Amino acid sequence: MDKVLEFLKSVKQEIKKVAWPDKKLVTRATISVIIFSLFFGIYLWIVDLAFVKILSFIFGIWGSSL
Repeated sequence: MDKVLEFLKSVKQEIKKVAWPDKKLVTRATISVIIFSLFFGIYLWIVDLAFVKILSFIFGIWGSSL
């Protein structure tokens, strides 16, 4: 039990040493992640649509000649 308490005390001391970001930085980072995720999602959606169109065209041609 003493080791657990000692460990928790050391954790508490280490947490005090952490340089926590301020609210402005967290807000900026969050907005950046959301915007990047939206753009990347839209990009992947467009690429997926292009692949679907290309593959539909290819298999449509091959499928009709069989």
